[in-house]
Amino acid sequence: MTDERHYLARDNDLHWYVIPAGQRDEWEAFLGIDSEDERAWQVPEWATPVGGSPSLVTFTNPEIA
Repeated sequence: MTDERHYLARDNDLHWYVIPAGQRDEWEAFLGIDSEDERAWQVPEWATPVGGSPSLVTFTNPEIA
């Protein structure tokens, strides 16, 4: 990861991801794809899966917006 801001988000199956803040619109568009559409089956490469609880993510300088 870089110094770029990120946020925690869940997909439609309630899996947690770390998402670059600058790609929020793309993430929201991805979530809007119908689950029957094959494009919805492949999470964007810039979405980092948490692999469990959001408590697994650590921060050095959190901002709450």
